[in-house]
Amino acid sequence: MRWLLVLTIALLASAPARAQEAPRETAAETAEPAETAEPAETVEPVEAPIVHDLAALLEAATSHYPGLTSRARAIEAAQARVDEARLSPFFQWTATAGFTVAPSARGTPTYSPDSQLPLGNPWRPVASVSVSGVIPIYTFGKIRALRRATRAGVRAAEADAQLALAQLHYDVRRAYFALQLALDVKQMISEGRGKLVEGIAKLDELLDDDDPDANPIDRHRLVAALADVDARASQAERLERGSRAALRALTGLTQVRVPECPIARAPFELGPLADYLASARDNRPEASMLEAAREAREADLDATRARYFPDIGLAFRAGISWGPGVTDQENPFIQDPANTPVLGAGLVARWSLDIAGNVHRVRRSEALLNQLRAQTEEAQAALALEVELAYEQLRDADRREQAFLRGERATRSWFVAAAQGYQLGTVEPKDLVDALRGYFTNRYLHLQAVLDFNTAIANFERVAAHETLPPAEWEHCR
Repeated sequence: MRWLLVLTIALLASAPARAQEAPRETAAETAEPAETAEPAETVEPVEAPIVHDLAALLEAATSHYPGLTSRARAIEAAQARVDEARLSPFFQWTATAGFTVAPSARGTPTYSPDSQLPLGNPWRPVASVSVSGVIPIYTFGKIRALRRATRAGVRAAEADAQLALAQLHYDVRRAYFALQLALDVKQMISEGRGKLVEGIAKLDELLDDDDPDANPIDRHRLVAALADVDARASQAERLERGSRAALRALTGLTQVRVPECPIARAPFELGPLADYLASARDNRPEASMLEAAREAREADLDATRARYFPDIGLAFRAGISWGPGVTDQENPFIQDPANTPVLGAGLVARWSLDIAGNVHRVRRSEALLNQLRAQTEEAQAALALEVELAYEQLRDADRREQAFLRGERATRSWFVAAAQGYQLGTVEPKDLVDALRGYFTNRYLHLQAVLDFNTAIANFERVAAHETLPPAEWEHCR
C-alpha cells in the first residue's frame, strides 16, 4: 500500500507547476448550480465584474485619486497668485462714499445770518464719493521680485503634483504585483492541500489496519507539511485582502478583479548607475521644488533690498460732496466741505525711512537663502544616496530571483528523482517528504522574489525619475 503515499505526494508536488499553467478559477466557475423549486422561473444573469489590468488600474487611479485632485487645485491657486501679482500692484485704488444729515446753512464768504452751529435750522442730507490711488511707475525691482516669487510657486506646485503622481504609480504597481502573488500562492495551495489531507487520511487508514508499510513518523511529517501549507495560506489570504483594499482606495473602484495572469518577472535590464544619478538630479520633482524654493528666496532678498529705495508712482484723486441744505460757495479759496468737487493727479514717491530695520531684514533674507542652499546640497546628496540604494536593491532582487529560480528547478528535479527512487524502494519516505518540502519552499520563495524584483523596478523608476519600462511591458500573460 506504499503507493498511496507516493501518489498523494506526487499530486501535491505537481500542483505548483499547474498553478502557473491553468487560469485561476473564480467563485462563479466553481459553484455548483443551485436547485430551484420552480424551473420555469427565469433568473436574471449576473453581470461579471470588469477585469482591470495594470494599465487600466493606473488610469483609474490617475483620474480618481483625491491626492492628485488636491495638487491640481494647488496649481490653480498658484497660477491665480501669478495673475494677482501681474495686475494687483496697478489697482491699489480706494473708493469712499458717505452719507449723513446736517443742519442747513446760508450765506456768503462775507456774511451769514446763521451761527457757527445752527442746530435749529432744518436738517438736510449731505453725500460724498471719492476715488484715490497710486499707479506704480518704478519700484526698484519690488514688483519684478514679486512676480518671480509667484512663478516659482507655480513650479513648486507642479513639481509636487509630479511627486504625488510618481508615488501613486508606485503604490498601484506594488499592490497589483502583491495581489498577483497572493492569487498564485492561493491557487498553488488550493490544488495541493486537499491532496495532502487525503494522503493523511489514507495513511491513518493504513495505520488503523496495522499495515507494515505504514509508518507513524511519515504521518507526523505530513501533518507538519500541512501546518506549513496552512500558514502560507493565511499569509496569502491577508496579502490578497490587503492588496485589494489598497487598489480600491487608490483607484476608487468598488470591485477589483485582475486578469488571469500569473506573476512574472518584468523584462528589465539595469544600465550604468551614472545615467540614473544624472536623471534623478535633473528630473526628480524634489529637485524642481528645491530650485523653485531657491528662486523664491532670491526674489525675497531682492525685494527686501529694494526697500531701501522709494516707490515712484502716479497718484490721483477724484471726488465730490453735495449738500443741498448748505449754500454752495463757488470761491475756490473758501473751504466748503458740503459742496466740494476734487480732481487731481501727480507724481509721488513713497519711501519707508525704517532703514535700520531693513538692514536686519536683509540679513535675515540672506541667511534664509544660504540656509536653503545648504539644505539643497544636503537634499542632493540624499537623492544620490537614495538612487544608489535603490540600484543595489534592484540588483539584489535580480540575483535572488535568479537564484531561487535555479533552486526551484533543482528541487523539482530532486523531488522527481526521489519519487522515482521511492517507487523502486531505494529512497526512504523521509527523503521523499524532504524533497517535497524543499520544492514547495523554493517555489514559494521564487514567487516572492519575482514580487520583490518587480516592486524594486517600480521603486527605482520613482527614485531615479527614469522610465524603466514602456507601459505595455509591465506585465506579460502567458
